[in-house]
Order: sequence, then structure tokens, then C-alpha cells
Amino acid sequence: MSLNSIMNIATSGLFASQNAIRTVTQNVSNVNTPGYVRLEHNQNAREVGGRGQGVDTALVTRAADRFLAAASLAASSSAGSAAGRSGYLDNVQAAFGDPTSESSIFAALNRALGAFETGVLNPGSISARRGAIAELQGFLAQINTVGQTIETARADADQRVADQVQRVNTLLKDISAANSDILRANAVGDSTGAQQRQADMIQELSQYVDIKVAQRPDGSTEVRTSNGVLLAGFSPATLNFKASGIGATSFDRITITFGTDPTEREFEPSIQSGSLRGLLDVRDQDLAKIAYGLGELAGGIADALNAAHSQNATLPPLALAKGSDTGLLASDSLNFTGQTSIGVVNAAGLLVSKIDINFNTGAISVNGVASGTTGTTIGSLVTALNTALGANGTASFTNGRLQLQSAAPVPATATPNGFVFDEPATGGSQRGNRAFAHFFGLNDLVQSGTPLNYATGLKATDAHGFVAGSVMSLQVVGPTGGIATTKNITIPAGTIGDIMNALNDPTTGIGLYGGFSLDPQGVMKWTPGTGQGNLRLEITQDVGPRGGTSHGFAAIFGVASKTREARALGIEVNPAIVSDPAKMGLARPDLSTVAIGAVAVGLADSRGAQALFDASRAPLPFSDGPGGVTRSMKLMDFVSSLGGDVGRLAAEAASDKQTADGFKAEADARRASVEGVNLDEELVKLTSFQQAYSAAARMIRAVDEMYQTLLQAV
Repeated sequence: MSLNSIMNIATSGLFASQNAIRTVTQNVSNVNTPGYVRLEHNQNAREVGGRGQGVDTALVTRAADRFLAAASLAASSSAGSAAGRSGYLDNVQAAFGDPTSESSIFAALNRALGAFETGVLNPGSISARRGAIAELQGFLAQINTVGQTIETARADADQRVADQVQRVNTLLKDISAANSDILRANAVGDSTGAQQRQADMIQELSQYVDIKVAQRPDGSTEVRTSNGVLLAGFSPATLNFKASGIGATSFDRITITFGTDPTEREFEPSIQSGSLRGLLDVRDQDLAKIAYGLGELAGGIADALNAAHSQNATLPPLALAKGSDTGLLASDSLNFTGQTSIGVVNAAGLLVSKIDINFNTGAISVNGVASGTTGTTIGSLVTALNTALGANGTASFTNGRLQLQSAAPVPATATPNGFVFDEPATGGSQRGNRAFAHFFGLNDLVQSGTPLNYATGLKATDAHGFVAGSVMSLQVVGPTGGIATTKNITIPAGTIGDIMNALNDPTTGIGLYGGFSLDPQGVMKWTPGTGQGNLRLEITQDVGPRGGTSHGFAAIFGVASKTREARALGIEVNPAIVSDPAKMGLARPDLSTVAIGAVAVGLADSRGAQALFDASRAPLPFSDGPGGVTRSMKLMDFVSSLGGDVGRLAAEAASDKQTADGFKAEADARRASVEGVNLDEELVKLTSFQQAYSAAARMIRAVDEMYQTLLQAV
């Protein structure tokens, strides 16, 4: 063997050992770097003509285990999903408060009801009224606070979705760019740096969305969702999303576009795990369920208290009985049944006049003497009431509100007469599920800017009252956020039934996915079709308002979840009662047996206070969704059920997070044990390569000495 061959062999060994030492040094320097994958030095024996000619250094490779990496990515996605839910549910549970704490919403309800019981003992006390009003205000304010907490949490989750979508898009671009870097690096030597950078980005991406990774023969990587949607190769996909903000009636959906194709395709059903899935689930399901339950609580407590207070009275009586916006028109069918009585009493509680209305026969009598008929519409009833009131006052119906105004007193400085309302023990008035004064809100204790009860009493044959040709936009959404259909419905001329027919049309409406119906109480429901699964309806653009009222279609009928949820955000004690506690009725009028001129309302009467306290004991209707099952429950039972649901969701989310974090830690540990750096192993390698380096150096020195000897011999 020639000296040149020996020199080449020694030189190749020297360079190979040098490269190996460099690889080991890089591993040791990254021993504490999270996600770092150990580099492995590769070399092969060089043979020429069947004889050894030294060593060739092959490409440095990463000690990556694709199976452990896949498990780590899946665990990271699950942990991200659980973390996305847990924090929000903990905050909402904290807003409800510990049931054993005096600051909780449950304790506030107990105090409010207890204050009414105090009114039973002291019906004539202004301080008792002030105390009851203050406790009720505190409870309703707490409902508002919890509702706002939920609304803020949903908006925050929505904004975080937008932020994470932006980060995902950045990662997809960088992962795709890294593929090109890897190919260029492979052409000139070592691509492990580009591969490590890409692996770090893929690991981060797995926190946001569940992915699977495929390695191509050229060393580049292809990233897809778990169900196969391509996210990144040599060109990235782009996710599209815009945050909707607080108070949005519906939320934007994540869509995906590919390359230069502008077509947006739905993407949310492809997100099966990761923090994006957790945020979407907590926004659209967990928090939505709690918000709906809170809206039912707000509507239930308000309706129960108003039902009792509408028949209560105080002294002096109400000179102005101003109703709430019912969403009705004067031309709407009357649709009342049963009987009711309206009394005009003076400041001493003496009965001045009594109007009896029999909706079954249409007869109206004043002080026992016939005085016309109700007619068949809201407008005709108001006209008949004006006639019946005579010199005692006026009745009007404007913009959906019924108003009774007593006549000016004589002399002007005297206390005016006022109105009280009474229902018979059996056969009382009903429209929907409410008595006359309750339906029109003539003596409400609790008010809101939106309807609290959706038993409208409307029939399919009633004129709908909306502008024909206006457009309502709806979408049907699946449980994972996929949009089943989006429709723009043009409101036809005609009746409420005509609107429902347009909505239920299988071609131009959403009839393929479910149907609208109107029950005998005027409650409209949308129910998913058989076999359609857990679909939900969203109204993205409402129509209205109806006539001169302030309410649109969704607000009047409550067919969209967001409408019903909003009841918890604006509920309050009637401002007129807050400013004048004497207007809080704790007595009950007696119009069935009292003669004209006799006492109809007594200041010491506590039956009204007892009725307010008993409101919590009577079964009330609560539904589990706009088209869901309605159950009859006592108020305290429903509050306990709602609190239990919140606690259960928070506990489940915390447990899921703990479990997912445990799986992630285990997966990361197993991956690190195979792919990570072991200092003992690296020390052994370093010693071995240093010895190899020294041996190659000694061989070169020996060849050099032989060359010098030959040269001296010449």
C-alpha cells in the first residue's frame, strides 16, 4: 500500500471523527432544549477495487421515531383542547359562586325570596318594601353579571380562535418554506437544522389542531388533519376567520382555502382536537348551554314574579298602568279566553268602578251593566275599554303597548284614582299562558328590553305584520360547527303561517333539516328532522320590527338561542317601583264580592306579598333549547339543576385537562427517552471519536515522518 493511500485513509478518518465530535457537541449543548431530537453521525467504509480506502461521512440524521412523534402530537392536541375549555368554565363557575357562600347567586335568590316573606309580616311598611326591592335588585344584578361574564367569555374565546387561526397560518407557511430549505440543504450536505426547525413548528401546530405527519422520500414533510385535509406541503393552505365581538348574534366559521383558489370550504368539522377545538366547543356548546339556562332562569323568575304582581295592588293605586312591548298589533286577533276584572279605586282603596270582561262570550259589563263587546281584535278591545272606562280614564294601544290612564283628579291637587286587576278563582283570562294584566305587563315588577315569555298567543292565521319582501338569513349548524345549510328567506305577504311555510320549504327554506311549528299557546319552535342529529338554528339577519313595535321575528318568537340567552343581560326591577317603593304591590284586590263604594284594597293586606313569596314554589316551564323539551320545575329546583350543570361541566373539563396533561407528559417522556440526548451515551461516543481522531492524527504523523525519511534519502 502506498504512502498516498495511507494518507488518504488517515485523512478521511480524521475528518469523519471531527464531524462526529461536532455532532456529539451539538447534542450535548441541546440536552435541555425542549423538543430537540438527537443527531446521529453516520459513516461508511470506503472501498475501491475491493480494498479499503478509508471512511466516508454520510448525512447526519435525526433520531426521530415517527410513531412516538405521532403519539406526542396527538397528546399535545388533546391537552390543548382540554386546556381551552377548562379555564373558561372555571371562571363561569366562579361567577355563579360557591353555593355555600353568601355572595353566590343562590344565596342572593334566597335573600330576595326571604325579603318577600318579611313583606308578609309587614305589608304596610315602606322599609320592608325597600328591603325587598334592594334584595331583588341584587339578585337580578347578579344574573346580569353572570350573563355578562358568559358573554365576555364567549367573545374572548372567539377572539382567541382568531388569534390562533392567524398563528396556524404563519406556521403552515413556515412549515411549507422549511420543506424547500430541507431539499436545498440535502443537495449540499446537512439538512438536520431545517428538519429540527420544521419539527418544532409541527409540534407547536399540534397544540392548535390535531394533525398527522407523513415523511416524503426526499426528506420533506406533508402535514394533514387527522381526517386527511392537506394543510402544508410545498404550499400552505390558509384558514379564514374573523372575530365577531361581544353581543354577536352568531359567530363566524373557520373556512379553508388552497393555493390561489379563492373558494372557501368549511373546516371546523375537520378540527377534532387541539386548542381550536376546545375553544370552539366551549364557545358554541358549554358556554352556550349555560347562557341558555341562565336566560331560562331570568325569564322564569321574572315571569313568575310578574304573574303574581300583576294581580297585586297598593295604595295609592296605579294612576298609569303602562304595559310592556308585546310585539302585537291592534289588528291581531284577540285570542283571549276566560274572564278578568279591572277595578278603578280611589286613594283610600274604595271601589269606584268595576269592568268585567268575559272573553268567552265577548261581553263587557260596567258595575254589572252590559257595556258593549270585546270584538275580535286587540284594537276592538281597546275601543271597548275606552267606552267602559268613561269618565274614569282612557285606554290606548300604541307600538305594541297597552296603557290605561286614570282621569285627572278634581281638584287637581287631589290623589288620582287608579287601577287594580283581579282574576276569578277559576276560569281566569288566558292568552298564551298568561292572564290579561300579566300578558300586557300592566303591573310588572320585573322588566327587560326583550320579551321574557314566548307564549305569544298568535295563530298561524294572524297577519304576520312584517314588511313583505324583507329578507331573513338563517343557517343550520352541526355539533362540530359544520354549516349544514345557509338560506336567505324572503318574507311573503300574508300570515304567520305563510312565513312558516316559506321557512319550511325543502328547496328555498330549511325544511330538509327541520321544521317550524306554532303550538296552541303561540310558542314557535324549530325542531331538527328525524335522524338529523344535534343541529342548531342561527338567525344571522332578522326581519322587523313588527309594525310599530320594537321587536323583530327572533325576539318575539324566541326561535334562536341567542335571543333567549339575552334575557339574562337586561333584566331589572321596574324603575318606577325602584324610585317609589310604595308602588310595589303587596296587597290583593277583591273585586268579586265587593260592592261599589266598599273597600277593595287594604293597606294591611299581605296576600300579595305571600303570592310573591309563593312564586318560587309553583312549577314553572323551563326548556332545554328553543326547540327542545319543556319541563315543569320549581324555581329552586331549576336553580339547583343549573348550578349542578355548571359545576359538572367545570369538573369534567378540569378532569379532562388533568388526564390529557398526564397523557402528554407520558408521551413526551417516552419520546424524549428515545429521541432525546443521554449525556452518558454522548460521553461514550465523544471518547470513542476523540480516540479515533487521535489515531488518525498519529497515522498522518507517521506518514509524514516516512515522507521526510524518503526525502532525506534522496
